[in-house]
Amino acid sequence: MLKKGWTEKKPMKRCRTMGPPGHSMAGLILAAVVALTLAGCKGSPPEEPPPSEPAISVKEYLKSLFKDDPESRTEFERIQGEFRTGKHSQALEDLQTLLEGTPQAPWAESVEFYRAQALTALRKYGRAVRQLDALLQQYPNSPAVPRFLISKAQIYLALGKLRRTKDEADPVGEKYLRNAQGIFQQVSKEYPNNPDVGAEALYYSGETAASLKEIDLAREAFRKILEHYGDSDHGSKALYSLAGMYMGEADLPSAEEALKQLTEKYPKTRLARKADKKLKGLQLVGSQAPQLQIKEWIGDAPSEEDIYRGKVTLLSFWAIWCPHCKRNIPKLDLLAATYGKRGVSVVGVTREKEGQGADKVKEFIESHPMSFPTGVDDEGKTSKELAVMSIPCVIAVDAQGRIRWHGHPDHLSNKVIEGLLEPSS
Repeated sequence: MLKKGWTEKKPMKRCRTMGPPGHSMAGLILAAVVALTLAGCKGSPPEEPPPSEPAISVKEYLKSLFKDDPESRTEFERIQGEFRTGKHSQALEDLQTLLEGTPQAPWAESVEFYRAQALTALRKYGRAVRQLDALLQQYPNSPAVPRFLISKAQIYLALGKLRRTKDEADPVGEKYLRNAQGIFQQVSKEYPNNPDVGAEALYYSGETAASLKEIDLAREAFRKILEHYGDSDHGSKALYSLAGMYMGEADLPSAEEALKQLTEKYPKTRLARKADKKLKGLQLVGSQAPQLQIKEWIGDAPSEEDIYRGKVTLLSFWAIWCPHCKRNIPKLDLLAATYGKRGVSVVGVTREKEGQGADKVKEFIESHPMSFPTGVDDEGKTSKELAVMSIPCVIAVDAQGRIRWHGHPDHLSNKVIEGLLEPSS
């Protein structure tokens, strides 16, 4: 049965939100999302026994609804193909057309759920949440209920992360994360023997705890996955997330151990390949940093002879086509402003490739000002010497010119910076 509290209809109090200059439209959109989705986010303890766990996976259940209508199943699978290739708007339109033909068909539940997924992919979060709430009300005893709840919580997690990226103390962002955490924990508790949803709910519960800086709770969730769902796809994800957390705590030996376990236990996975690249970068920690080989500087060029001398240097490898790189530019600007007086500098490095020459980089920096200079890597020589195999990547070099940290800027924490300011042994 559907627990009370998931879809509470009390309207949220309107509040004014202020955004940075130049982001008024984004602020208005996010404010609208807050008003649309925050109502009814709070979870509450279940008042009735949870539904029995399905004999088949949720995916198989939703597929089985088409068993008596092969023609509609074929069309649905075609639309799923559109979705997988990124044609989310077209998929949403075609799903609506399919549903309009026979809205009372047994497979309507599958189509409605996929519509929520398409809306989420299009970042139409308010509509997606309302769609999921309607599914929870219409199909309260469905085996797919935990999947509906996970999807809803994932939206709150995304919104919470977005708000906290701009301001870690943002109370609305924290409220989204708390709502997400409550739903993930509830699903994990109610479906412990169902790896189809139990492992996923536990994994995202850990991710949410990490976003809330509840490190012990996050570790516990990831370790439970390895203990109870080690054979699922989420086992490799748990190890990868643990490695990232260790990187943020400046515990590089533990991060390295987690990455090694990932490559050994899940050798054929995509994350194992990513872990292998990260291990190659960590192998450089403790070695002397090579001189940068820069073709051209954009911004105030640093003195190459003194680039590492007497200060901590954060080498930021990025590109204009990389969305994660762009997202981390404000973070690196803030680190430079916060720790600049204590001897920390940021230096950008980017590679030329088709569509990204020095002129394009200059144009981007003119429209996206940053406080640090960027050097155009001479035929990728610097990236190769420093084992930069994916971006964004930050390599921290101490005042003695030794590499002390090598990883994703998401994990570059204040604790890491403080450790870098201490003399290396």
